[in-house]
Amino acid sequence: MAAGVACLAGNHSIVRIVSDEVGAFETSALRFMWALPLMLPWILKGKGEVLRTKRHGLHFVSASLTAITTALLFLGLAHLPVALATTLNFTAPLFTTIMAVVLLKERVELARWAATVVGFLGVVVILRPGLVVFDPATLLPICSAAVLTLWYFTLKRLGRTDSTATITVYQTIWASLVLFLLALPEWQTPSFTALWLSIAMAAMGTAAIFLMARAFELADASLIAPFDYARLPFVALFGYLLFDQIPDIYTVLGAAIIIGSAFYIARRESRATPPQLDSGGSKTG
Repeated sequence: MAAGVACLAGNHSIVRIVSDEVGAFETSALRFMWALPLMLPWILKGKGEVLRTKRHGLHFVSASLTAITTALLFLGLAHLPVALATTLNFTAPLFTTIMAVVLLKERVELARWAATVVGFLGVVVILRPGLVVFDPATLLPICSAAVLTLWYFTLKRLGRTDSTATITVYQTIWASLVLFLLALPEWQTPSFTALWLSIAMAAMGTAAIFLMARAFELADASLIAPFDYARLPFVALFGYLLFDQIPDIYTVLGAAIIIGSAFYIARRESRATPPQLDSGGSKTG
């Protein structure tokens, strides 16, 4: 899990470099398009068995959400310090509480609502509305987190009938197409440097998915999931080494509040959810 998180942090850091040349939409498209060849072994194995599904519509919706959340996050990474964009993207578990009530009509206990409110107070600490000039770019990773929550719900439904391999392949295929169409109006030929960096970005992003999925297969989610927050110190380190970016005290304090709140919610969820005997669900990350 730690190796997967490090790969994801490296992926996010490279996004900043590539997007400076070709733009965030093309960068996000390249990330998935370079991952397509990695899907070929899965597709060829079993003579395309991995492509068999009865839920093409939901796969397309899920992949479209993947494309949107990726594009929003990459736009945020292109315009904000990488540590700040990553911190604001950690609000996804907070949106899960809201989505559970709105979409699933779940009853949420007071403690979880309190943790969610505290988490969003962490966002307020970082943005300090009324005290500093508001940067609209800060909304990008937050919106990405909200869309990411919707994506989780589609994965949960797909995981009831389709394998992780099938979900991953269709995610990559459809997201590549959607992002390519979004980037097409402003598409430009990347330089050799941007080209090999985009390949490295795709390799690290795909490696992160595999490593994190494997971690969830080997250990309980309640043990593994908190390691995702190690992404922030990795990103902060890459941000310092590559861009000479140092997070300010408000970003650090807000990150501590958001992560603490999200961790509390995750722990309560793991205790409230009975263990599942069926291991056929998706863990694509």
